[in-house]
Amino acid sequence: MSKSPVRAQRRDAAQNRDRLVDAAREVFARLGHEAPLEEVARAADVSRTTLYRHFATREDLALVIFEDNVARIEEEGARLRGEPDGLRKLVDFIFDMQFENRSMWVVLAGADLEWLTALNARTVAAVSALAEKARAENLLHTDVGISEIMLAFPMAAGAMGDVRGNVHSREQVRGMVHRALFRTT
Repeated sequence: MSKSPVRAQRRDAAQNRDRLVDAAREVFARLGHEAPLEEVARAADVSRTTLYRHFATREDLALVIFEDNVARIEEEGARLRGEPDGLRKLVDFIFDMQFENRSMWVVLAGADLEWLTALNARTVAAVSALAEKARAENLLHTDVGISEIMLAFPMAAGAMGDVRGNVHSREQVRGMVHRALFRTT
């Protein structure tokens, strides 16, 4: 039985969309949120028409990346549930993701509030399970709860956005947040 032309076309479209998202991550990380979308198409090795068929605006592309990031946080959180110091590892995973995507926050400034709230709730759920385990293992400072952990992310994102790729400064921000949240081990 041969493959359906429609199925092959859908598969090609899905592959193009995935390539565009991956290329946008790389281009935005390298050139910032104002990078020409044509550069994203070029990096994905697709035409501008293909780019605009999938993503009519820069915000549409950023929204997909942001939603995919939340799914990656959920997956990593689930993977780390059985590991010692899983919360610290998830916090670092999120910081690294934020650093790589630091320019997208500007693009998302006008995003739908309900949509962002729903994604935030998913992130809280992914972090909460590990936070409960860290609390039980006495790894968190006594006055640190889920609200303090979640507050650390936008604070760190703001600080890392100012360092523009200076890895030493990124590590300074990470160290400060670790000292604020976690007991030394």
